[in-house]
Amino acid sequence: MESLEKMIERFDKICYTLDENDILKINKEDPSAGVHNVISNINQHCFGVKILEGLDGQFEIEMFYITNKKSLKGDIILLPLKDRDYFDLLLYFCFLLTDWHEDIDAISAFNTFQTKLRSGLEKSGFFTTTSFELEQFKNQNAVMLSTAPKGIIKVDLINRTKYYRDFFNNNFKKQILENNEYVYLMLNDETGLVKIGYSKNPIYREQTLHSKEPCVFLIAFWNCEKCIERELHQKFRLKRVRGEWFKLNFRDLREIELLMHMYE
Repeated sequence: MESLEKMIERFDKICYTLDENDILKINKEDPSAGVHNVISNINQHCFGVKILEGLDGQFEIEMFYITNKKSLKGDIILLPLKDRDYFDLLLYFCFLLTDWHEDIDAISAFNTFQTKLRSGLEKSGFFTTTSFELEQFKNQNAVMLSTAPKGIIKVDLINRTKYYRDFFNNNFKKQILENNEYVYLMLNDETGLVKIGYSKNPIYREQTLHSKEPCVFLIAFWNCEKCIERELHQKFRLKRVRGEWFKLNFRDLREIELLMHMYE
């Protein structure tokens, strides 16, 4: 991957803001993209993907997000399909969408774009598979063959739980010590909500929650007193959805990581 500075410099040249005229043009060129429902306020927003084939046979991908929650506006990124920084540039775009549009979740947005891309590639003559589907063949020296006229393309998707755990350097694997107290974070993999809780055994707490919410996973915990949990609840009170569950973006998670570093 290029240096962060160079990647951001490139990003600024391939990412654009859409005004109302741009959005009306997109709707006119592709009435099936779902943009009309946003313009008409049937839906509040939509994600779109358009595949462009150049004269040289190379493909570029337009990915856009359009909303009409307060006013009609959107954002678009243009990416070469085989760009070595495709994954990072698209993910950075999705992170910025969470800053620009409060209802967006970066991981969900990334996977939505990639799923729509997969559908478009299949229609264009490719055979596609995903990183999730290939996981079962890991370390098996498997070979994939296809008669699709344009070949095989792997579409990367993000495992949300794994990504969050990596974000916190996999500290969820730490040993639980008797008589210690822990503040923990758990992720609902379906909703993207994060639970800020307290327990003497967060691993056991995760197991008990699985009986009611099997998609809940422990992503991080720190050895500290319960008052720290209350401080975090207060800090993110405006992002509370219910009980101990919060709608946190990656800026919030980074802030928690910095605050909790002293308890590693």
